[in-house]
Amino acid sequence: MNRTPVVRALIIILISVFLFFSLSTRLPAQETVRSSVPLEELLKEALANNRGLEAAREELQAAKHRVPQASALPDPTAGYAVMGPMLETPLGPQKDVYEFEQMIPFPGKLLERRKIALSEVDAASARLKQVERELVLNISQTYYDLYAVDAAIAAVEEILDLLKKFEAVAESRYASRQGEQRDVAKAQAKVSGTLQELFVLRQQRQTLAAFLNALLDRRALAPIDKIRAPVLPKLELSLDQLLKQSRENRPELLEAAAMRGRQGHAHALAKYEYMPDISVGFQYTRIGGGMTTGPNDGRDAWMVPLKVTLPLWQNRIIPAVLEAKRNLNASEANLRQAENLAEYEIKNAYYRFTAGRQVVELYENALIPQAKLAFSSDQAGYEAGRTDVLNFLDSEEVYRNAKIAYYQALADALKNFAAIERAVGIDMEK
Repeated sequence: MNRTPVVRALIIILISVFLFFSLSTRLPAQETVRSSVPLEELLKEALANNRGLEAAREELQAAKHRVPQASALPDPTAGYAVMGPMLETPLGPQKDVYEFEQMIPFPGKLLERRKIALSEVDAASARLKQVERELVLNISQTYYDLYAVDAAIAAVEEILDLLKKFEAVAESRYASRQGEQRDVAKAQAKVSGTLQELFVLRQQRQTLAAFLNALLDRRALAPIDKIRAPVLPKLELSLDQLLKQSRENRPELLEAAAMRGRQGHAHALAKYEYMPDISVGFQYTRIGGGMTTGPNDGRDAWMVPLKVTLPLWQNRIIPAVLEAKRNLNASEANLRQAENLAEYEIKNAYYRFTAGRQVVELYENALIPQAKLAFSSDQAGYEAGRTDVLNFLDSEEVYRNAKIAYYQALADALKNFAAIERAVGIDMEK
């Protein structure tokens, strides 16, 4: 009696049981848990090393240094004049004249200039916060994209191992004349297609890792470990609360409000050009010995000249006031536009996150378990000879695509949560 078919059948059954239990003991959300790169550490490193953030900090410090400059008086002038021999006075010839003069702007001008500089400091501070929030958003979204790619790579690698075993089973069955050659060809084609998909995913990971390294000020080829499986947070604030928080914390709104204040002070300063500035001076004249015998003969002289500017040229002042008014109107329009854009971004991210969370729950509770059950059933049916190879491959593709779509949906939901934080200007998980 030839026992070869019996032995081969037993081998096929053992392989089927192994594949079934190896597949059924894995959960889609836990296939890439092995990781050592928490998002918090990357954010901390980025906030310390990012060059764009460093530039924004320097710009803020530069703006602060402009405040004392804006409120300082103009430099005084000092002079010395050598008098000619013909300049005689009753008390004697004028020898030398020493002069000192200080321009004093009309009261209110320096105050408005200081307020302008302080408003620019507020705007620079808001821009710094904007760069920081944008950096946090880019780091977070890249982190979640890396998670989705890592999870997809792990899922595809798992399926690839199963397909290779399926290919071996198909070849074994064909060699024993229990299967058809088309099964072998289908299995080989499926393995090749899965390898191509794996190559594309690995290339995507390299691109994302390079971008993350750029944000962290690392070298482009620095290794990035596997990403820790993130947890989808709950959104505790309502939409109205988010909108209220944005009016107090969104950097773009803070900057627009600061620039409106700056243009308001600039408009007030332009009106002050109608008022004269004052110049106070002091002159000291050295007098030589004269021809008289009076007690004041040869005594030096001094005086305190006072001057005021005459703002006569209205063709300079009136256009300057009108220009400042137009700039003020523009800043108010920019503020309203910033408010409209903030409302749109918050609502968009809010609705996308809400829908994305529902999609994630649908994958977790229905789509993946159903696809997994169908795949396991078709696998067992094919190995028992009850299911066609096409059904098995179709169910495998549905199961794989469901897991990859789940990881992408989870990453998208997390990215939308990060977008809400960016739009509002706060960290809602702290």
